[in-house]
Amino acid sequence: MSAAVVSVDNRRAWARTQPSLCAQLLGAFRVTLDGRDVDTVSSRRTRNVMAYLLTHRRVPVPRDVLMDVFWPRAEPDAARNCLHVALTGVRRELRRVSPEPVLQRAHDAYLVADSVSVWVDVEDFEQQCHEGLRAEHAGDLTAAIRSYEAAEQLYDGDFLADDPYAEWAMPTRDELRLLAVDTQSRLVELYNRRGAYGPAIQVGRRILATDPCNELVHRRLMSGYAATGQLHLALNQYRRCADALWATFRVRPTPETKQLYARLWAGEAPAP
Repeated sequence: MSAAVVSVDNRRAWARTQPSLCAQLLGAFRVTLDGRDVDTVSSRRTRNVMAYLLTHRRVPVPRDVLMDVFWPRAEPDAARNCLHVALTGVRRELRRVSPEPVLQRAHDAYLVADSVSVWVDVEDFEQQCHEGLRAEHAGDLTAAIRSYEAAEQLYDGDFLADDPYAEWAMPTRDELRLLAVDTQSRLVELYNRRGAYGPAIQVGRRILATDPCNELVHRRLMSGYAATGQLHLALNQYRRCADALWATFRVRPTPETKQLYARLWAGEAPAP
């Protein structure tokens, strides 16, 4: 899903004031300002600082924190100079698409100006995940599915996927990946409970593309295939699960997975 594709309500929310900044951090890093692309490619130093400030935009980011994150082994004067060059680059790229000041300094800290209306896909993704979980716990499965579907669409790839070796991004990337897998897994379960096996299978396949040893999802795919009369695919899914677990961890499927396979092999209908 493109970074520009957001819900109508979200578009209205972040377009009420000018300038409006839209940031995609899930998948390829992309920033638009008033609908125009900001250069996030030419300078790695500039893009990293820009991405960090957008990720932590809720509070001012102290200069010393930026220096420690990006130049931890440099001498203080050298680190300050590197940061000055990077911040100059951030301001320059933003000014190229909008004359309004976007980055502001508060003493020795930096943040996006209050006059800028900002939409960040990570924030929307996390909100949809949490709203879905609240709705599920409240028993409103329709609202839960709607939120989980919105989150699944927003997750266009790992956090800053086009810069996989950025050390500062790794903890956030891992946290968001786990949240995405949990949300997608819940969506598969709710689809199965509603008898929507086709969508459940599609989402399950996407999970296994990045998490091939997710045994719970393998079981849900097995049940989904069996429920749609595709027993051969259900049995083959067990073999895929067993192969992935053995190749990665040298372990066999759990008894629960083996029992499901045995029931399917015997022609028994899977539990809903």
